[in-house]
Amino acid sequence: MDAGRPAFARIALRALAVAVATASNVIAQVISAMTGDYGPRPAGLGWALVFISVAMVYIVCAVIAWRIVRSPVPGWLMVGAALFWSAGAWYPLVRQWGWVWPWLEGVTDLWAVLVGILVLCYPTGRLTARFDRVVVLAVTVVFAVRLGGILLFSSPTPTECGCATNPYAVLPSDTADFWMGIGWRAVGLALMLTVAARLIARWFTSSLPARRVAFVMPLAILLWCYGTVQESLSFALGWDGGWLQFIPPVAIALIPPAFVGGVMYARGLRSRVADLVIVARDKVDRELWESSLARTLHDPSLRVFWWDEPLQTYQTSDGKPVPDAGPTDRPGRSTLAIDSDQGPIALIEHDVALAQDDRLLDAVSSALLLSVDNDRLRERLQRTIQELRESRLRIVEEGYLARRRLERDLHDGSQQQLVSLAISLRIATAKAEAHGDEDLAGDLQRASGQLADALRELRELARGIHPTVLTDGDLRSAIEELGMRSHLPVEVHVDMPGRLPEVVEETIYYCVSECLANAAKHARARTCSVVVSAVDSTVSVVVKDDGQGGARIEPGGGLEGLRDRVEAVSGRADVRSVEGLGTIVELTIPIGA
Repeated sequence: MDAGRPAFARIALRALAVAVATASNVIAQVISAMTGDYGPRPAGLGWALVFISVAMVYIVCAVIAWRIVRSPVPGWLMVGAALFWSAGAWYPLVRQWGWVWPWLEGVTDLWAVLVGILVLCYPTGRLTARFDRVVVLAVTVVFAVRLGGILLFSSPTPTECGCATNPYAVLPSDTADFWMGIGWRAVGLALMLTVAARLIARWFTSSLPARRVAFVMPLAILLWCYGTVQESLSFALGWDGGWLQFIPPVAIALIPPAFVGGVMYARGLRSRVADLVIVARDKVDRELWESSLARTLHDPSLRVFWWDEPLQTYQTSDGKPVPDAGPTDRPGRSTLAIDSDQGPIALIEHDVALAQDDRLLDAVSSALLLSVDNDRLRERLQRTIQELRESRLRIVEEGYLARRRLERDLHDGSQQQLVSLAISLRIATAKAEAHGDEDLAGDLQRASGQLADALRELRELARGIHPTVLTDGDLRSAIEELGMRSHLPVEVHVDMPGRLPEVVEETIYYCVSECLANAAKHARARTCSVVVSAVDSTVSVVVKDDGQGGARIEPGGGLEGLRDRVEAVSGRADVRSVEGLGTIVELTIPIGA
């Protein structure tokens, strides 16, 4: 509630200023038309509409400026200019009030001072250059002298102007008043020409795209200068400019749209700068970033120097070192330093005119920071993923080696002892039979059978821990053995030019074993086929059955374990299964794994 009060008060104050400026212009023109008293201004309905239109242009542009310009100053300057624009229309209407009309006559040209300040504070709304502040100070002093001259010297007789006596004219002098009017117009013309020259110089030396819109402003100033010359001649010689009198109001009306148009164009630039993040969404290509930024800002001479952390220096986009003179030795250039909490990132050397739009530079800085941060995060994520893959592969390899050692220990230890025990039992059985002890011989035979079952189970266990056939033979013989042990007819086709890494062969072996077991147990298949082939640097395994289909990779299921086993060696597992049409499991594993 409290936070909204200042905003409401600000909006209310602006709305009141707009209403007062609008009403002042409209009412003054209506009263002038009703009384037929236009004073020194051109008379007629057409001129009344022209004057009102100029004021409304300033008022509308003020409302827009309050919304799009960070500083509220341009909007207030436009409203102020519109308000004092009506002073010339009010002056002939209050000539009977001696304490009012000298002030109105004195502030009749105040709108011109405000418009001049508006021009100088383009586009930021602030007077950034010392020259601009000096010009504003000079205009203010000259205007104050002119106002004081009117109050002190202006004393026309009632028969000449039809006005009341000026009560402030303590030093009445028509001559002094006349020459001060000429001096005010001469100095004002000189200052306007100075401002116009400055604007034209800025426009010619700047690459800021907003100047493409703002070129109207120096043109309007020049036309305004012509209007001042014409008005001065009319004041001094009584010269009637005819239809040329329409040029100054039109020129004056062009200034606020040029101001607002330039700022809106610059805002469009800022939105296009954001597109640079899309350009660099995959990787910060330095040359692409520099060329895209130069094209976006319409500054073909723009250069980007990138910070090289190992060398502790800046480099050009093509990797060349920056000369010792540094990137800021070219005239008419300015630099924008891009830094992050991790240190320097880049230096952007740009046209000095771009420095006038700090919001545009903020957008450029944010876009580059976001792109670099995305690139850093992407590289960090890729390193993390690679480390995880390598870690998982090491775990798989260690598991493979551990199982192989366990299988060897069982084969060379327990299994050999059981084989020796079986031989001893057969010898003991033969001796018992030779001595005619049938009961003992029967007990020994039963013990031999139990020992054979235990030995067979131990061999199956060892084969489950690590397939001995892979150690003693190759992948082809191991898969053919799986096919012979399967309860289904299995067609095996293995086309391998040589041996694969042991961990890859073991992965293929167990995956094919899982697929054959699923085909016999769950898919109710009649036949199955296994095709293993090497293509370039990968090995492809396709297991196909004609079962009932409908298989899915589900959490905790056998197919999920199969996929995890394949992905552990940087492979990929695809399952295609349609109800009633069987299942196809395709494994793709890089041989380099």
